[in-house]
Amino acid sequence: MLQFCVNLTIFFLFCTTVSAQAVPDSQDHSAHQHHQHHQQTVQPELVIKPIGLNTLNIHEKNNVVLSIKDKQNKAVDVSRFEVVHTEPVHLLIIEPGLEDYHHEHPDQKSTGQYNFSFTPHTACSYRVWADVKLKGSNQQYIPIDLEGTKECNDPIKKIVNRETSSQGYDFNMEFEGYFEVGKSISVNIHISKNGQPVEYLEPVMGAFAHMVGFYEDYETIAHVHPLGPEPTDASQRGGPILRFHIKPEREGYLKLFGQVQINGKQIFAPFGVVVAKN
Repeated sequence: MLQFCVNLTIFFLFCTTVSAQAVPDSQDHSAHQHHQHHQQTVQPELVIKPIGLNTLNIHEKNNVVLSIKDKQNKAVDVSRFEVVHTEPVHLLIIEPGLEDYHHEHPDQKSTGQYNFSFTPHTACSYRVWADVKLKGSNQQYIPIDLEGTKECNDPIKKIVNRETSSQGYDFNMEFEGYFEVGKSISVNIHISKNGQPVEYLEPVMGAFAHMVGFYEDYETIAHVHPLGPEPTDASQRGGPILRFHIKPEREGYLKLFGQVQINGKQIFAPFGVVVAKN
């Protein structure tokens, strides 16, 4: 049975998700809001299936159509969704090795049918978590599997790292203490380029960053957002430090992907941590 853990503090996806906002050191943190969704194991309120797709093609742009219906088998119009972080539907996509991550947003083609595209960089099957919230209901993460051209059963490369580089930008994660099940931990991510702090992060989905985490069980995710006031105008810029509170709810390896936007381009920064049993 798939388990969904959601802990929201303002930035990425985790078995425990936390959301945070990128703010300069000089800003007053007393105004920060901290929202957290506790771990949930729930019966999905929606049935989501791919239609008209056989297998994914590696290194090619794959167009995917998802059928979304409710428990009464009625097609779900986009108007029934709450808009969360500027989008009604978020798709969090990963393969079993937890290396090739994508974050996409489908467009409604017709009532109950939603289109998106992505380019897989492995021949494996991919799992899509649809992050949705029906109006008047709870936020849910509903899994959809997209078939690849080969079975991928190799062990996950459990790389533990606090530093990573992506598209010429350097990301450094700092935290005190340990990642432990059920315990909150403060995390700072510093972003630089050629040794100089990056202070020009653009708003992306209503924040200066997003973070999604996948646990090694391939069934549990977390979504976290940065602490601090959210941007209210597209001209605002954030960085160089992103602050988060993370409260893991499952022990073992956790792969985190930070997402920021610079010069209109999405940049993903992978980190790996091990969550200890409390």
